[in-house]
Amino acid sequence: MNCVCRLVLVVLSLWPERAAARGPPPGSARAEMDSTVLLTRSLLLDTQELFAQLKNQYPVAGGFGLKSLPKLAMSAGALGALQLSSMLTRLRTDLLSYLRHMQWLRRVGGPSVKSLEPELGTLQTQLDRLLRRLQLLMASLALPQVPPELPAPPLPSSLKDWRSIQAAHAIIGGLHLTLDWAVRGLMLQKAQL
Repeated sequence: MNCVCRLVLVVLSLWPERAAARGPPPGSARAEMDSTVLLTRSLLLDTQELFAQLKNQYPVAGGFGLKSLPKLAMSAGALGALQLSSMLTRLRTDLLSYLRHMQWLRRVGGPSVKSLEPELGTLQTQLDRLLRRLQLLMASLALPQVPPELPAPPLPSSLKDWRSIQAAHAIIGGLHLTLDWAVRGLMLQKAQL
């Protein structure tokens, strides 16, 4: 089997233009969409892993929510009816809210949340990167940029340890659902480009 792989590599090296993947030209709207989809999927998987770790380490019975988190009030079936501009605007607005909540959780979370700090930091960095990618995508599609954030409801300046675990469940669980919705929506929109 190793010999066959080497033979294929030798043959492909004779015609390098055949070996290169044919994709959209860099900087095009299609390339930006591809990059956004890949980044969203990666963040979805990382969020899924962290949420599983959180549920395993700190199981919480019943649902706990934060009223300040965005509400995902759309079914997967309604995704096909969305316009690209409204979907990207809604996604960016929701992700900005999750970024704000993630920063807040890292700042005021109790000792249990602090034990998840490396993963939360990585998640926050990836979320920030996805937000920048969405902004680039919207610019490449010549879509209107998201207006400045409206004043957000104030978040508590401190949390007891158990409340911070419940808040982590709500934030990471909600982010996971939003990213799952986003991947599905982006894939549908990508097919229409």
